[in-house]
Amino acid sequence: MEITDAQVLEVAEHSQVGDARRRVVRLATEAGLDAKAQDRLSVITTELATNLLKHTAAGGRILMQALKDEDIHGIELCSIDSGRGMNVEDCVLDGVSSTGTLGTGLGAIRRMSDECNIFSQIGSGTVVHVRVWNSPPKTGQAFSFGGFTVPKNGEHLSGDKWMVLQKEGIVYSMLVDGLGHGLEAFEAAQLAKQSFRENWHKPPVVMMNGLHAALRGSRGAVGAVARLNLADNRLDYCGLGNVTAIVVSELGRKHLVSMNGTLGYDAPRFREFSYVWTPSSLLVMHSDGLSSRAGDAVVALEKLPAPLVAGWLYQQHAKTIDDATVLVLKQSRPL
Repeated sequence: MEITDAQVLEVAEHSQVGDARRRVVRLATEAGLDAKAQDRLSVITTELATNLLKHTAAGGRILMQALKDEDIHGIELCSIDSGRGMNVEDCVLDGVSSTGTLGTGLGAIRRMSDECNIFSQIGSGTVVHVRVWNSPPKTGQAFSFGGFTVPKNGEHLSGDKWMVLQKEGIVYSMLVDGLGHGLEAFEAAQLAKQSFRENWHKPPVVMMNGLHAALRGSRGAVGAVARLNLADNRLDYCGLGNVTAIVVSELGRKHLVSMNGTLGYDAPRFREFSYVWTPSSLLVMHSDGLSSRAGDAVVALEKLPAPLVAGWLYQQHAKTIDDATVLVLKQSRPL
C-alpha cells in the first residue's frame, strides 16, 4: 500500500468549505479517480466541512491523503475536531439534527463512502473517517490499518514516513523519523522507504541493518520495523531510537523495546524481540511528534477500527512543532 503524506485542510470559516472541496477533488483527479468518485468526494467533503462549522465553535481540520494498492486508487479523509462530541448512533440517522437543519449530513457521508467510521467522545471531540475508491477494494483482508503523517506547521515536506506491506498472512510495517525536519529529514526518510521496499520480506533485524546502511551519509533517522505473523500469533519487532510502539490486547499493554542509536550514524548491534499476538491485539507505532500520553489513551480505543484509533490519537496528542506520524494495525478476523 502506497500512501501520500496527509495534507491538512483547515475549516474555521465558511470560505474554507469550498477550498477544502476543491483541494480534495484536485487530489482525487491526480490520483486517477473517475468523475463519479470525484462527485462523491465533493459532496462528502462539503458535508464534513459544514459539520465542523455547525457543531464546533472553532471549526476543525480535515486530513486528506491518496492511497494506492496495486491498480486500486483511493482517497482517505479524516475530519477531526475538539468540539462537544455527540451520540453517534443517533446522529447517523437521517432526519436527526442538533442544529435545526434537515439532519442528512452524516447519513449522506456514510451512504456515499466505500468505508466510513465515526467516533465521538462527549466533551472531547469527534473523528469521522472516510475512504472512497476508484473500484471495489479487496475484501477478506485479515488485517486493517490506519495511519497519518503530517508535516510540522509551516513545512510542506515531512521527515516522518511509514509503510505497510503484506504477503501470505504476514504483515510488515515500518515507521521512520528523519532527524530534524524539512528537506534533509524528508530525503533521509525517502531512503529508508526505498530500503524497506527492497528488503521487506526479510526479518526485522535484517531490514533495520539495511536501513542503517542506506542512511549513511544522510541526515539520519530513528525508526522501527515490525513483522506480524497472524498464523503464528507472533509479532517480531526491531527498533532504534525514540519511535514508540505499543501492543494492547486482553493480555494487557506492552511497550516494545527500542535500542538507543541513530540509523545511518550510531547503531549498536540490532536486537529483535518477539511478542505474543492475539486476534484482538492492536499495534500502535508513533513518532515523537505525538505526546507520550498517547500510549495511555490506547487501552480505551482498542475496540475501534484502526483508522479511527489513528485519527483520534492524532487529534488528541499531535504536536504542532514537529512532524507527526501515527500508524495503527489490528487483525480484522481470525485466520
